[in-house]
Amino acid sequence: MKAIIEAQNLHKYFGPIKALQGITVEIPEGLTLILGPNGGGKSTFMKVSLGLYRPTKGTVRLLGKDPWRHPEARRGIGVAFDPGRFPKLTTGREWLEFIARVRGANPGDVEKAARLFGIEEALDRRIDGYSSGMLKRLSLAQAFVGEPEVVFLDEPLANLDFESVPEIVGIIKRWKERGRSFVIISHVWEPFEALADYGVVISGGKVYLKGRFQEIRGEIGAMFRPPEGS
Repeated sequence: MKAIIEAQNLHKYFGPIKALQGITVEIPEGLTLILGPNGGGKSTFMKVSLGLYRPTKGTVRLLGKDPWRHPEARRGIGVAFDPGRFPKLTTGREWLEFIARVRGANPGDVEKAARLFGIEEALDRRIDGYSSGMLKRLSLAQAFVGEPEVVFLDEPLANLDFESVPEIVGIIKRWKERGRSFVIISHVWEPFEALADYGVVISGGKVYLKGRFQEIRGEIGAMFRPPEGS
């Protein structure tokens, strides 16, 4: 089993803000959940791992390569950030076609990804007319264009209505069963509990907990359980 991410003593500072403080973790193939409080460093870790931010100190490898020095390492990786950022004057189709070109995917993959997330009828509308739920689906669709082997998802269930949650989790489940790997940042872990192979809790820029998910699920449950009476 190869590692998706290998981080060693990883630090990232933004001026006086120490966003990451000595993270050491190896994320394997399969589905990894990265949990933690807002501002804890989860998204920063994801962006450093993808080579979008340069580490202040320490090392990170993405599929065995330094992503900052070798940006081609992420070419075959699907990514969806939260919130998604799009050029508002373009259509959904134009945006996904751009993603397909960057990823070296076939033009037909745009339609497949759009159908997967139910936005095919909105593809030729400008993105600035999309609802928050449609923007989320567009963001998710971009991560699946070209059927990548590894998919990074930042808060994939945010801005979705209650009925859409099992739909999105079901898509992830089916793709995982086909051998795809996922690195998922999420505030909620319960919808992914049955799918997760590995778990990491990042808080205060440090790894608070890590391990096989079924072995640490009790600690995770206690950590994120709402206070009594809430």
